[in-house]
Amino acid sequence: MVERTNGSPWFFIVGIVLVIVGLAGPLLVDAATGDVQWLIRGAGVLVAIGGGVLIGFGVRRRQGR
Repeated sequence: MVERTNGSPWFFIVGIVLVIVGLAGPLLVDAATGDVQWLIRGAGVLVAIGGGVLIGFGVRRRQGR
């Protein structure tokens, strides 16, 4: 049986914040400028992916792997 560890909740907190900022940030910039900023959208997608990776890492740590 795999022993569960109490991993730090910061991986989840920072991961969720990065996903929210990565998805909402570019939409706010598009709304503010009135134009589609593809470079900002691409950066937002990368930030959201990084947040997802942190969430996944936090899940793995909580499962003790």
